[in-house]
Amino acid sequence: MEFFDWMGVPQAILGFFNFDGDQSLDSILAIQMKMLVITLIVAAGLYLLGHLFGGFGLYKIAKRAGDKFAWMAFVPILNTYLAGRIAGETNVFGFKVKHMGVLAAILEFVYIAVNVFTLVLSMLMLNNTFYGIVDRKVGETVFRSLEMKAIEGIPTELRWMVTALNVVNIIEIVWYFVVLFAFIMLYSAFFRKYYARSPFMMAFLCSIFPVRGYVLFAVRNNAPVDYNEWMQERLRRMQQQQAQQYGAPYGQPPQGQGPAEPFTDTTGSSSADGSPSDDEPFSDI
Repeated sequence: MEFFDWMGVPQAILGFFNFDGDQSLDSILAIQMKMLVITLIVAAGLYLLGHLFGGFGLYKIAKRAGDKFAWMAFVPILNTYLAGRIAGETNVFGFKVKHMGVLAAILEFVYIAVNVFTLVLSMLMLNNTFYGIVDRKVGETVFRSLEMKAIEGIPTELRWMVTALNVVNIIEIVWYFVVLFAFIMLYSAFFRKYYARSPFMMAFLCSIFPVRGYVLFAVRNNAPVDYNEWMQERLRRMQQQQAQQYGAPYGQPPQGQGPAEPFTDTTGSSSADGSPSDDEPFSDI
């Protein structure tokens, strides 16, 4: 999934460059194809680097958890399933989902398949059968731009490509949000074990941005915790500190003040067992 997200990086950079050509239709299409190839190569490199980091991180976590399928950490899509195995039962709006990893992996597979089909179709359509040159005048300057022909101007036997591309583009957008929701649910459960201080933030990073591999690598040394117990211990420490600071009875707010804010972080960083710093994923990098 991250591969297609990384494609936006080289595409944005290439947009600032001007490529020389004779401004003919074939020349412009050839430049478009070169830009697409460059985009694919750069995106593949960025994806591979993150995938290796994530593979090593998830593999170490799975080995420590005693999971015999730790090798899946290095296999696309299966690494999502492995993360679900490690996360265990997932809470989705009050419903307990035991196999969220399986569901997320299936949704990710479909998303990748749709994107691959879209990419192949777009490459096939980079020929002069589908496009024409349009001259546009801005002030005293005339710009030549590529524009897709009206459907009537495309050979009948090829018109299905245009329809198919429009349909899969819509499916791709809708399916992206479906996968995004599944990923946020899955990795929220995962990081409740391995980064209890802020599981939603880590799940957000893994789901929205193509940095899942680096995040998993960052938490590779964190010990798993029971999130509810961790939160209770954190609250107890906050109450103790508050009592020491204000001299209030244990568990009570200071005299003359309103109720204490139980989720205000006044203790600094805490670890899996409540001690400082062990739960900090970046502490040993």
